[in-house]
Amino acid sequence: MKTFFEAKQKFDKDFSTKNELTAFLPVNLEIGRKTKIKGVKNTPNEEYYKWQFFYGLIHSGLYQKDFIGSEVYFPKGNKNSAPIKFDGAIFDDAEWFETYKNWITKKDQRSLDWLRQHLIAVIEFKKEDGKDIETVYNQQLKPAIKESENDFVLGVLYDTERLFLFQKKHGKFIRLDESYNLKGENSSTKELSLHLPDEFRKIPSFEQLKKRIVDVKIDRSARTVNDLDIITGVFSTQVNQAISDILRTLDKISMLNQRGYEILLQLIALKIFDEKKNELLKYYIQEAENQDIHRLKFYIEQDERDFRTLNDDNVQTFIKRIQDLKAQAESTYKVILSNSTIDWKSEGHVAVVGSIVYNLQDYSFTRSSTTDLYQLIFYRFANAFTKSEKGQFLTPIPLINFLVDIVNPKITDTMADPTVGSGDFLSISYVKSDRKMDDKNIYGIDNDAQMVMLAQLNMLLNGDGNAKIEFSPGYGSITHKFDKDGKLVSLLPAKHKSGDWDNWDDYTELKKFDVVLTNPPFGEDRKFEPKTQKDKDIIEMYELWHAARNGGWIDLGLVFLENAYRILKENGRLGIVLSNSIASIDRWENARKWLMSKMRVVALFDLPSNVFADTGVNTTVIVAYKPTEKELKKLNENGYSIFVKDIQKVGYEVKTIKRVKHFVPIYKINDEKFEVETDKEGRPLLDEEFSSTVQEFREWCLGQEKSLQDLFYKEK
Repeated sequence: MKTFFEAKQKFDKDFSTKNELTAFLPVNLEIGRKTKIKGVKNTPNEEYYKWQFFYGLIHSGLYQKDFIGSEVYFPKGNKNSAPIKFDGAIFDDAEWFETYKNWITKKDQRSLDWLRQHLIAVIEFKKEDGKDIETVYNQQLKPAIKESENDFVLGVLYDTERLFLFQKKHGKFIRLDESYNLKGENSSTKELSLHLPDEFRKIPSFEQLKKRIVDVKIDRSARTVNDLDIITGVFSTQVNQAISDILRTLDKISMLNQRGYEILLQLIALKIFDEKKNELLKYYIQEAENQDIHRLKFYIEQDERDFRTLNDDNVQTFIKRIQDLKAQAESTYKVILSNSTIDWKSEGHVAVVGSIVYNLQDYSFTRSSTTDLYQLIFYRFANAFTKSEKGQFLTPIPLINFLVDIVNPKITDTMADPTVGSGDFLSISYVKSDRKMDDKNIYGIDNDAQMVMLAQLNMLLNGDGNAKIEFSPGYGSITHKFDKDGKLVSLLPAKHKSGDWDNWDDYTELKKFDVVLTNPPFGEDRKFEPKTQKDKDIIEMYELWHAARNGGWIDLGLVFLENAYRILKENGRLGIVLSNSIASIDRWENARKWLMSKMRVVALFDLPSNVFADTGVNTTVIVAYKPTEKELKKLNENGYSIFVKDIQKVGYEVKTIKRVKHFVPIYKINDEKFEVETDKEGRPLLDEEFSSTVQEFREWCLGQEKSLQDLFYKEK
């Protein structure tokens, strides 16, 4: 089945060269009307876009044509009032047309009543007629929506391929996408983010519409993952309220601490497992008697939540259900679930578990946009884990997407992030491979246990949970490396001075990777100044300490730069975010000479200070690969070019809202129409230079040596 966008493309292919079409829906009472779809200058007119939209709805399978009409007339109010015209109308019963004919020809009140009860969506079409979205919504679409007697009605505005979805819900008129309603259900017109259109993928299907209209009690014990709501955006008031409720519950019983967050992460892991199991089993279990086997278990009934003591039968039923789910998930998600964090004999712990399950149970994690989840789950909760005094800051998603596209991890590559944080470099690389990478080839290390849990959870959501992400306290990956079998081993100061890390008396062999992507900790306090003998022993294992230190200290970024170099395979690729000072000031000139003697520098990208608003530090992305000594010597003798770009626009700004950092999008505005620009699938375009830079870089690659092209240009 085609998507709406693909069906729309098919319409353009079939009708872009034609001047008229035969209507494939009834137009008022007329069947098969010949309709002009080109204007005086032979350009598409409003009718073109109208039938393009209808074609997309039908040929994507979202709706059957028997339920849709064009130019449907209702009286505004009672039957004797002046008529109001719906450009398009969708009903929940195919008998609508005969009923409509009866109303139009006989003015039968019962027919009109029936139509108002069965009207589930109205559609308005525009083509650059000078009216802004607010005017069309208030003067045409909202009055049309009001004609339906349903508690829920969909309103659609299709303005020259710009899509806006509205809803009437409990008497309130708001955007369908909850994240566009700045004050939730209480949003007025000015608070509906009318400058932002909807993506085509957000158009609800006929089944989804009917489901929202029928207001019945939810039987959570009988649900599958398809019955859950999709998280529509990072500013969804409902989801943010749910997260706030969880945090308040943790705070109320003094569990806004490491243990409380570990409980939270374990339960999120259980939810992901529950949804994935449900999605998997539904493909294999078809017999009616086995249907209960793939119902979701991550839920709580109200009487289970309202327990007085832990002896109550209802709460014990809930506890057993979650314990059973945990027992099923432990073997698959053993890293996160191995610890017995939840004390089932503690009323406080059970209350926390109940709150988390209650607030998350109606949303699907596996079906929602991963980008939305990154900000809502990982960024919102990880915000409590990040420690600015350690130089620990989450890497913005647009920057991660950019660096992954530049470095180009392939499905057969092994990759690592030695300062893994919340694991976004790893998870996004996996997702961008269309989930074809073997996540057993994905590795990460961090010295913060909570961040490691977040990274593991991130990979559970996006992969199969087999990534090797390890906690190494203290110095983290500065001292600890993966061996060839995937176990952590510690460097030995007596044996591994000045980068001689492959010198082992036993059979230890360090694992080397095809790709290293990392954003090491940095901030104002990024100096490594050895104060103890242990510090001195550790730093002397790094060649750059001897070659480039500044008196008695070295920038930690240089330590991680050398670390990344030494864990790369021959022809391995590196992408690393460092302080701009390392790439520019005289103090670190020897470090840059060292890098040039070890690697083929491919690209340098200077980023503005607002990329990491927490620090205000200007940063540089270094991209390089590790040729053979012979090839590198030849490259240095002959000279080679480096792709250099100063990136100013990143597509977002960091704002703190209710003490939580959000990456708020900045959109591209059309200079002529003063509208937010969209891509071919209706998504608003960010005002950023990352996308164009990736294209420029790939074109530049075509003029470079074959080995570079093979690594950075060839398809995944």
